[in-house]
Amino acid sequence: MLFRVLSVFFALTCLSACSTTSITDAWQEPEFKKSSMKDVLVVGMASNPTNRLLFETGFIAALTEHGIKATASYTAIGDAYPTQEAVEKYLASHPHDYIIVTSLGAVDVETDYVPESVRSYYTGPYYPYWGSYWGAGNTVTMTREAYTDTQTNVTLTTSIFDFEDQQKKLVWAGRSKTFEVTSISYTAGELASNMVRKIKN
Repeated sequence: MLFRVLSVFFALTCLSACSTTSITDAWQEPEFKKSSMKDVLVVGMASNPTNRLLFETGFIAALTEHGIKATASYTAIGDAYPTQEAVEKYLASHPHDYIIVTSLGAVDVETDYVPESVRSYYTGPYYPYWGSYWGAGNTVTMTREAYTDTQTNVTLTTSIFDFEDQQKKLVWAGRSKTFEVTSISYTAGELASNMVRKIKN
């Protein structure tokens, strides 16, 4: 099925941590060129309208920086879930050269238990040269409580279809992996920039 839900991915983006998104592998139709993308429609597969808006907005902002005109599906078909039928109906009367669709591939949550640790530190005298007057030094014991460290890795699939003259032809496909999810718009923008750099001219 071409369109898959990104709800799980977007539900995880409330975590406040740094993320790194990289394209792990990609395929490109030989005749397709980056310079061909003059007017594209961006579709982020999410059932939650707000999450979809944030993803598509972040993606489009990055495309614009690369000189690519882009339209968000939420402005084209509204808050309704972007099904294939809804998108194709819109494109029939509002032509775009290409459509970019991002869908969820897999979500991998890694959990590690870090045990408690106790350490003692010698601080030394306050003033080394006046040690006999101001104390010979102190020993401080510091305890770090045990905690659970969780990292969420998300794999996304991004596909580009040639919709000029209603061809509906796949011209580029790539999988990206995000190590530790951060804000939706940041992740989307990083993914879009990496995608553009990956596409051959």
